[in-house]
Amino acid sequence: MDPTWIVLPLGVVAGALTTVAGVGGGLLATLVLAAAWDPHAALAVTAPALLMGNAHRLWLFRRELDPRAGAWLAGPALLGAVGGGLLTAALPDGVLRWLLLGVSALALVRERGRASWVPGGRPLLMAGGLLVGFVTAAAGGGGLLLAPLLLAAGLRGARLIAAGALVGVTIHVARISTYGGTGLLGSAELPAAIALGTAILLGNTLGRRLRPRLGEARCHRITWITLLSGVGLAVLGLGRS
Repeated sequence: MDPTWIVLPLGVVAGALTTVAGVGGGLLATLVLAAAWDPHAALAVTAPALLMGNAHRLWLFRRELDPRAGAWLAGPALLGAVGGGLLTAALPDGVLRWLLLGVSALALVRERGRASWVPGGRPLLMAGGLLVGFVTAAAGGGGLLLAPLLLAAGLRGARLIAAGALVGVTIHVARISTYGGTGLLGSAELPAAIALGTAILLGNTLGRRLRPRLGEARCHRITWITLLSGVGLAVLGLGRS
C-alpha cells in the first residue's frame, strides 16, 4: 500500500481537528484508513502516529497541563489499552468494522446531547479511564469517550486538551507494545505510521493557530460534522467486509 496519497492530508486534518476541538482526530484517521485498507492495518498504523501527535500536543499545551487530573485517568487507561489491544489481534475484520460503527454512532449520540453521561467521583473517573483505554485499542474511538471524563475532572479548553494529550500518550504507548507483541504492528506498517504521524504534527501546529479564531461554538460544530462523517465512513467500511 502506498501511504502518501492518503495519510499525509489525513494526518494534517486529524491533527488540526483534535487540537481545535479536543477530540475526534484519532477516530477520523482510523475510520478513513479502515475504509481504504482494513481495520487491523488502520489500528496498527494509527497507534505510533497518534503517539507522535499526542506527545507533540502535550508539548504545545504543557503550560496548561494539570498532571494530577490527567494521572487519575492515564493509569487505568493504560491497563484498558492493553486489554483492548489483545482483543483486537484476536478479532476478525468484520467484527472490528462493526465495533468501529458502534463507537462512531455512540460518539455521535453523545455529542448531540442524547446521552450526556458525566461521571462523578474518583472511582468512576478511574473506571471511565479503563473503558477509554480499552475502546481506543479495540476500536480506535475512545478519545471521544474521554471528553466527559475530562469535563467531570473540571477541565475546560486548553487544560482539557493538555490532559487529553497526556492520557493519549499513555494509551498509545500501551497500544504499540500490545500490537507489537501480538504481531499486529511490525516494520511493514512503520513507513505509513511515520508519514501519518509527521502530518499530524503539522496539523497540530495549524490547529493551535486556528483555535483562538474559531471560538467554542464553531469548534463544537466541527466536532459534530466530523462525527457524522465518521458514521458514514464506518458504514462504507462495512460494505467492503
